[in-house]
Amino acid sequence: MRQTANQPRWRSLLYVPGNNERFIGKAQTRGADAVVLDLEDSVPDHEKAAARAMTAAALPPLAEGSSDLLVRINGGMRLAVPDLEAVVQPGLRGIFVPKCEAAEKLRLLSEMLFDLEAERGLPIGEIALVAMIETPRGLENVHDIARADPRLCGIILGSEDFATATGMQPTPEALLAPRQQIVFAAHAAGIAPLGLLDSVANYGDAEHLSAVARRARAFGFRGATCVHPAAIAPLNAAFLPSDEETDWAKRVVAAMEEAHAQGRGAATLDGRMIDKPMLDRARDILASQPVH
Repeated sequence: MRQTANQPRWRSLLYVPGNNERFIGKAQTRGADAVVLDLEDSVPDHEKAAARAMTAAALPPLAEGSSDLLVRINGGMRLAVPDLEAVVQPGLRGIFVPKCEAAEKLRLLSEMLFDLEAERGLPIGEIALVAMIETPRGLENVHDIARADPRLCGIILGSEDFATATGMQPTPEALLAPRQQIVFAAHAAGIAPLGLLDSVANYGDAEHLSAVARRARAFGFRGATCVHPAAIAPLNAAFLPSDEETDWAKRVVAAMEEAHAQGRGAATLDGRMIDKPMLDRARDILASQPVH
């Protein structure tokens, strides 16, 4: 029986080139909620096979660390199939799927994962999928993509690829609308929208990183990828509720529980009416705890 992949809470996802042995060796020391071993853009074409083999060999020892392990496979099926053949093994938590333009692609990859899990004695359905929207066609189909398969746990806009495909400059203003569409589609489907509203290229400025991540969370994002370990701590902190939010959430839950006990569906807190939407938001805040 097909199972639904668990819905993780990844605040920080660190990309690590799949052909860099030194970076791979340090991946589990960085403190990220998840590590994404990359077989796609960070690997030159002539090193794809070597990166695939290196990543496959690295998964067993890395699986003993605290960060969840994911692999970004290549977008084209000619390379994606051998990528999956190599990396589906114990310890793999998920697959990043680039160039996702239609729901059918995710369903096909899910079927491949089902067969590989069954062949290798792995729990069926535990390897999740994260869809990367990188073209106008992908964005056009984003709601169908977000509901494509029970394995899908997250969705993200590939900003540079999307900007290139649309002839846009990858500025925060130009990319705001597609990023918001990612958030809407993800929440409608009950999966995690990942991303930021600005670049984190200046990873040496922790204060700037924190502000960027807090703004992304305010827009509905649940976590973000990064390419440098210096971004991990600011992302981890910013994608958690503040002490003030947590206190508010606890008081909302308490007030609503008291109201429900009295047969009422609403209550008053701090001079404002609160009802079910605020209760749902409060419960979500309280559930937003570190994954490790």
